[in-house]
Formats: sequence, structure tokens, C-alpha cells
Amino acid sequence: MFKFRKNIIFSIYRYGHWVFYIKNPIIRFIFNIPYKFLFFTVSKMLFNAEIYPKAKIGKNLQLPHHGNGVIIDDATIGDNVIIRPQVIIGKTFKGGSKCATIGNNVDIGVGAKILGNISIGDNVKIGALAVVIKDVPSNVTVVGIPAEIVSRSKSSAV
Repeated sequence: MFKFRKNIIFSIYRYGHWVFYIKNPIIRFIFNIPYKFLFFTVSKMLFNAEIYPKAKIGKNLQLPHHGNGVIIDDATIGDNVIIRPQVIIGKTFKGGSKCATIGNNVDIGVGAKILGNISIGDNVKIGALAVVIKDVPSNVTVVGIPAEIVSRSKSSAV
């Protein structure tokens, strides 16, 4: 079931990403109608996952469990990232226009919130329910509200 759900969600995301970059507004409008239907009925209502089409996602993104993940607009996510349930990658209320840039090999714990125009380095572990509002360097583990560094790793792999 996991692989089926993941394939459906990513297929809808890829279709929406393709539609978003169509130059002709009339053709984009026509192709946007089925995307909106699929996004709101299948991705949002059935699978509780929202991946907006402006997001840039690297290879091998993993969504291991079902539940309420949100990746807003212009987030950039690297390769081999694990996003657990109820994670939100979004903007702040201060009117920020950009989302986070997440590096490669990042493991994001259950319920974590990554907010604002920040940068998350490579090989980072973000603990459950952490609220990340500042840049995070590579090879660290962060936890807490607001997230603080609790350990550093010398290895390049998570």
C-alpha cells in the first residue's frame, strides 16, 4: 500500500509541476483542471498529503507513513530525504515569500515544522516535533522548540 500511495502522490505532483511550467496560459488552464481535481480529491482528501507543484524535489524522497504532510510552494528538497508524518515545510506569518532549502540525506522526524526562508545542510537529523526557524549546518542533529543542535557528526552519511 505504501508504494502505491507514494506513486500516486508523486504522479500527481509531477503532473502539477509539469502544468505549472506550461507557458501558454490557455493550455495551462486546460491542463490545470484535472490537476486541481486530482490534487484536492486524491492527494489531499484520500491520502492527506499536500505537495504543491512549485516545490523542487530531488531523487528518492521517502514518505514512509500515511498522514498530513505538507510541502508548500517553493520548497527545495535534496536527494534521499525522509519526511515522516505531519511534517510541515512552509512559510512564516511574517510575509516571507520563500520556503526552506533542504539538503541531501536529511531525516525529518514526526511532526517537525520547518518554517521560513532557511537552509538545512546535508546529513541532518531533525527530531520529532522540532520547530526549525534558523539555518542548520551540515552533519548535525537538532531537536526542540525552537530547534537547537544537540550533536554533531563527523561522518558524511546519516
